Amino acid sequence: MQDTLSSYTLDAPDRQVSHYQHELFQQCRNTFEAFQGLGDVAEDMRILSLNAELAAGRAGTYGVSIRALTQYTRELVNRLEQINLEMKKIEAFEEGDETEAVEQSVEQADAASHEEYDGHHEDGSEYDYDEAQYSTEMDAVAYALQKFNDDNGGVKYLNDQAKRIAEVVSQSNSIATNMAIEAATAGQYEDTFTNVANDMRGFVDTLKNMVTRAQDSIEKAFRAEKSLKEIEAGGR
Repeated sequence: MQDTLSSYTLDAPDRQVSHYQHELFQQCRNTFEAFQGLGDVAEDMRILSLNAELAAGRAGTYGVSIRALTQYTRELVNRLEQINLEMKKIEAFEEGDETEAVEQSVEQADAASHEEYDGHHEDGSEYDYDEAQYSTEMDAVAYALQKFNDDNGGVKYLNDQAKRIAEVVSQSNSIATNMAIEAATAGQYEDTFTNVANDMRGFVDTLKNMVTRAQDSIEKAFRAEKSLKEIEAGGR
């Protein structure tokens, strides 16, 4: 046990780097997961727009404006689907055994970085986590982060995607509002178009929640990235 402890020679800057790498990886992962339901929302909006267009056709002159709004909705759906396809190409965070292994490594390494470096856990039990294991796990995290940065542009990419979705949210909300206005003057079709507007608002709320969750993680990721850069600059 003593040999293991004496070989564990990470200094403070190294522990800080591993901590912020873990934080950056996890917050990027959280952002990615926040948008996992994006494809489903896009499909639901597409189906709603198609059904609304059929109803608008039956409504004749009452449905002219609704039909135009549904066509605009499908343009927004196409944008969401495009973003979803792009997000699914992020290999660093793809679902699968390899990603799960990296995540487990992240959790283990982060636990290690928070332990007292006297050979014991905070509860007093002996700590036998060796340097080689720690180094291997953090190498996996560093590799995933570097690949994500090289292939996609890192946290800035996620922030750009969140902004794109936020724009769709704003425009979808405007469509829902206009649908509600048109429904009020649609005579016998008022209830039908009101339901469409309400359903659209539901999708808007879902997308808003996605963006809010993602932006929170992105902000934390930016802070972790900034800390890593400061450590790097200080070591020069």
